[in-house]
Amino acid sequence: MTTEIRNWAVVAAAMETRGATNSDMYRRAKALAAGEADPMPTSDPAAPFSISAA
Repeated sequence: MTTEIRNWAVVAAAMETRGATNSDMYRRAKALAAGEADPMPTSDPAAPFSISAA
């Protein structure tokens, strides 16, 4: 597990703890924590796979 994926997993878990699971940011955190493509990509070609590339 990469540091980036681990960080997104922490974000998703924190949002779940607070009950904040009805947002695009939560869906993004869950997808990226699972190693899936970014559901909110930017115009940067690398963004669908890595938010740090933006």
